[in-house]
Amino acid sequence: MDKDKPQSNIPNTDKVAITIPDPGIVTNLLTPEQVQKDTDSKFKTVNGLLLSVVMVLLFMVATLVIDSFHFNSVTYKEYSQKENSIEQMQKINQELLEQNKKNQLIIIEQQKQIWRIIGKK
Repeated sequence: MDKDKPQSNIPNTDKVAITIPDPGIVTNLLTPEQVQKDTDSKFKTVNGLLLSVVMVLLFMVATLVIDSFHFNSVTYKEYSQKENSIEQMQKINQELLEQNKKNQLIIIEQQKQIWRIIGKK
């Protein structure tokens, strides 16, 4: 062989072995019914998978909604308790303010009485 020419490993194509099958012996070809069955089974599998994904997503959304209701309920309960305590504190403060006003009036009246008693002597 020549060292200057590139060598290739191409097989000899002089003898090609092509066999033509008999029409009655064909076994690898699928009939339209078999193709339809295969396609139907694949679609059923995909549909089942999609249905399960949708069911899981619906379940997750439902749990989120229920959890948000629970959170809102707890938040509202805490808010209403704080609101009630603030109202009670305001009532107590108002009552104390009224009591202070009454006490001041009593003190002023007592001071006037003391000045009258002192003034008589």
